[in-house]
Amino acid sequence: MGTTRTFEEALKFAQSECQTALTDFLGTDVEFHPIEWIECHADELLSVVGQFVGVEEVYRAIVVGVYGDLQGYLVMFFPVKEAEELVAYILDGESDPEIQESVLAEIGNLTTARLLMGFSKAIKTNGEALPTPPQTQVDFSGSLLQSLSALLLSQGQVKVFHSVWKLQIQLPEGSVNGTAHFFLPM
Repeated sequence: MGTTRTFEEALKFAQSECQTALTDFLGTDVEFHPIEWIECHADELLSVVGQFVGVEEVYRAIVVGVYGDLQGYLVMFFPVKEAEELVAYILDGESDPEIQESVLAEIGNLTTARLLMGFSKAIKTNGEALPTPPQTQVDFSGSLLQSLSALLLSQGQVKVFHSVWKLQIQLPEGSVNGTAHFFLPM
């Protein structure tokens, strides 16, 4: 797909797109801080991602697949309590679980769409890359990552480009912190 420089440029465009979209959607400051981007073996995902989220901790995860000319996965992790605070802020106290899940899914959908837009701008692709419907779940991050690693390996994907961002979303009573991981099979 490209060189490391191309990936670096693509990630900068993607970071800007994601920050702007989520800031507009949420009506508050959102910061994406790129932490790293590396190429790794698919069966190393657990140890690589484990540096950024506790693999034995329970998280609210938003998982969105990408298909088309660019294929991969975006996984966003939020501590459960902070995800609940974010949803309460957005919905102004709405307690319907389906609506709450829908809001989290939309955050994943919007982030993935803008991530793809940023990548497309940077590498000037004419092809199509689209997000799958987002899925949200509460689970140990290690379990989620083992499933993703097994899925990639079952698809014959051995090498994976992994980028990670720390997220910080400002709320009136503090901030919500999470991580976003983009996995791009090579």
